[in-house]
Amino acid sequence: MSIRRLYLLVPFALAALANSAAAQTWSTEQQEVWKLEEQQWKMAAAKDASWIDKMVHNNLSYWDNDQVAPQNKASLTRWNRYNSGNTTTLEQEIFPISVTITGNVAVAQYRYTTARENTKKERETISGRYTDVFVKDGGRWMFIAWAGGEDPKK
Repeated sequence: MSIRRLYLLVPFALAALANSAAAQTWSTEQQEVWKLEEQQWKMAAAKDASWIDKMVHNNLSYWDNDQVAPQNKASLTRWNRYNSGNTTTLEQEIFPISVTITGNVAVAQYRYTTARENTKKERETISGRYTDVFVKDGGRWMFIAWAGGEDPKK
Protein backbone atom coordinates (compact mmCIF):
# COMPACT_ATOMS: atom_id res chain seq x y z
CA MET A 1 0.00 0.00 0.00
CA SER A 2 1.39 3.35 -0.96
CA ILE A 3 1.93 6.15 1.55
CA ARG A 4 -0.57 8.28 -0.36
CA ARG A 5 -3.31 5.67 0.03
CA LEU A 6 -2.48 5.32 3.69
CA TYR A 7 -2.84 9.08 4.15
CA LEU A 8 -6.24 8.89 2.46
CA LEU A 9 -7.45 5.96 4.55
CA VAL A 10 -6.45 7.30 7.97
CA PRO A 11 -8.91 10.24 7.95
CA PHE A 12 -11.75 7.94 6.88
CA ALA A 13 -10.92 5.46 9.63
CA LEU A 14 -10.78 8.23 12.23
CA ALA A 15 -14.08 9.65 10.99
CA ALA A 16 -15.71 6.22 11.23
CA LEU A 17 -14.50 5.79 14.81
CA ALA A 18 -15.63 9.29 15.75
CA ASN A 19 -19.03 8.68 14.19
CA SER A 20 -19.48 5.43 16.12
CA ALA A 21 -18.58 7.17 19.36
CA ALA A 22 -20.92 10.08 18.61
CA ALA A 23 -23.81 7.73 17.85
CA GLN A 24 -23.32 6.03 21.22
CA THR A 25 -23.79 9.31 23.07
CA TRP A 26 -26.92 10.40 21.22
CA SER A 27 -30.09 11.30 23.08
CA THR A 28 -33.17 9.09 22.84
CA GLU A 29 -34.68 11.47 20.25
CA GLN A 30 -31.53 11.48 18.12
CA GLN A 31 -31.48 7.68 18.22
CA GLU A 32 -35.14 7.65 17.18
CA VAL A 33 -34.37 9.81 14.13
CA TRP A 34 -31.38 7.67 13.16
CA LYS A 35 -33.45 4.49 13.55
CA LEU A 36 -35.99 5.95 11.10
CA GLU A 37 -33.13 6.71 8.70
CA GLU A 38 -31.87 3.12 8.89
CA GLN A 39 -35.39 1.73 8.45
CA GLN A 40 -35.97 3.82 5.33
CA TRP A 41 -32.75 2.55 3.74
CA LYS A 42 -33.69 -1.07 4.56
CA MET A 43 -37.17 -0.69 3.10
CA ALA A 44 -35.88 1.00 -0.05
CA ALA A 45 -33.27 -1.75 -0.55
CA ALA A 46 -36.02 -4.36 -0.18
CA LYS A 47 -38.08 -2.47 -2.80
CA ASP A 48 -40.77 -1.83 -0.19
CA ALA A 49 -42.26 1.45 -1.40
CA SER A 50 -44.57 1.69 1.62
CA TRP A 51 -41.85 3.77 3.30
CA ILE A 52 -43.02 6.72 1.22
CA ASP A 53 -46.54 6.74 2.68
CA LYS A 54 -45.37 5.77 6.17
CA MET A 55 -42.35 8.06 6.56
CA VAL A 56 -42.67 10.99 4.15
CA HIS A 57 -44.59 14.17 4.93
CA ASN A 58 -47.08 15.33 2.28
CA ASN A 59 -45.21 18.65 1.97
CA LEU A 60 -41.93 16.95 1.03
CA SER A 61 -39.41 18.88 -1.07
CA TYR A 62 -36.18 17.11 -1.95
CA TRP A 63 -33.30 17.69 -4.33
CA ASP A 64 -31.07 14.81 -5.37
CA ASN A 65 -27.77 15.57 -7.08
CA ASP A 66 -28.94 13.94 -10.31
CA GLN A 67 -32.16 15.97 -10.63
CA VAL A 68 -32.50 19.35 -12.32
CA ALA A 69 -34.75 20.87 -9.65
CA PRO A 70 -36.38 20.11 -6.30
CA GLN A 71 -39.15 17.50 -6.40
CA ASN A 72 -42.23 16.62 -4.34
CA LYS A 73 -43.79 13.48 -2.89
CA ALA A 74 -45.59 12.54 -6.13
CA SER A 75 -42.29 12.76 -8.01
CA LEU A 76 -40.60 10.64 -5.34
CA THR A 77 -43.23 7.93 -5.81
CA ARG A 78 -42.79 7.99 -9.59
CA TRP A 79 -38.99 7.82 -9.55
CA ASN A 80 -38.91 5.25 -6.75
CA ARG A 81 -41.10 2.95 -8.88
CA TYR A 82 -38.82 3.42 -11.89
CA ASN A 83 -35.56 2.91 -9.99
CA SER A 84 -36.88 -0.15 -8.15
CA GLY A 85 -37.53 -1.82 -11.49
CA ASN A 86 -34.10 -1.04 -12.89
CA THR A 87 -31.68 -1.70 -10.04
CA THR A 88 -31.23 -4.13 -7.18
CA THR A 89 -29.36 -3.22 -4.02
CA LEU A 90 -26.84 -5.92 -3.20
CA GLU A 91 -25.36 -4.31 -0.09
CA GLN A 92 -25.43 -0.93 1.59
CA GLU A 93 -24.13 0.87 4.62
CA ILE A 94 -24.87 4.31 6.04
CA PHE A 95 -22.44 6.24 8.21
CA PRO A 96 -23.90 8.83 10.60
CA ILE A 97 -22.20 12.17 10.87
CA SER A 98 -24.70 14.11 12.95
CA VAL A 99 -28.30 14.31 14.10
CA THR A 100 -29.36 17.73 15.36
CA ILE A 101 -32.78 18.39 16.87
CA THR A 102 -34.42 21.72 17.65
CA GLY A 103 -38.05 21.57 18.70
CA ASN A 104 -40.01 19.57 16.13
CA VAL A 105 -37.27 19.73 13.46
CA ALA A 106 -34.39 17.27 13.09
CA VAL A 107 -31.49 17.27 10.64
CA ALA A 108 -29.53 14.08 9.94
CA GLN A 109 -26.30 14.16 7.97
CA TYR A 110 -24.54 11.04 6.79
CA ARG A 111 -22.56 9.30 4.09
CA TYR A 112 -23.42 6.03 2.39
CA THR A 113 -21.96 3.28 0.25
CA THR A 114 -24.15 1.07 -1.93
CA ALA A 115 -23.39 -1.93 -4.13
CA ARG A 116 -26.05 -2.36 -6.80
CA GLU A 117 -26.82 -4.30 -9.95
CA ASN A 118 -28.79 -3.14 -12.99
CA THR A 119 -31.03 -5.19 -15.28
CA LYS A 120 -28.02 -6.02 -17.50
CA LYS A 121 -26.39 -7.64 -14.44
CA GLU A 122 -23.73 -4.91 -14.34
CA ARG A 123 -22.55 -4.14 -10.83
CA GLU A 124 -21.22 -0.95 -9.35
CA THR A 125 -20.38 0.45 -5.94
CA ILE A 126 -21.22 4.08 -5.28
CA SER A 127 -20.79 6.46 -2.37
CA GLY A 128 -22.49 9.69 -1.52
CA ARG A 129 -23.93 11.94 1.15
CA TYR A 130 -27.25 13.31 2.30
CA THR A 131 -28.65 15.93 4.60
CA ASP A 132 -32.17 14.89 5.60
CA VAL A 133 -34.68 17.12 7.38
CA PHE A 134 -37.47 15.68 9.53
CA VAL A 135 -40.49 17.29 11.11
CA LYS A 136 -42.30 15.79 14.09
CA ASP A 137 -45.94 15.71 13.04
CA GLY A 138 -48.62 13.93 15.06
CA GLY A 139 -45.99 12.63 17.48
CA ARG A 140 -43.79 10.95 14.85
CA TRP A 141 -40.80 11.98 12.79
CA MET A 142 -41.32 12.29 9.04
CA PHE A 143 -39.03 13.21 6.16
CA ILE A 144 -39.90 16.70 4.92
CA ALA A 145 -36.77 17.55 2.91
CA TRP A 146 -33.41 16.23 1.82
CA ALA A 147 -30.55 17.13 -0.45
CA GLY A 148 -27.57 15.14 -1.65
CA GLY A 149 -26.82 11.98 -3.53
CA GLU A 150 -24.04 10.19 -5.30
CA ASP A 151 -20.53 11.61 -5.25
CA PRO A 152 -19.20 12.74 -8.64
CA LYS A 153 -17.40 10.05 -10.65
CA LYS A 154 -13.61 10.24 -10.40
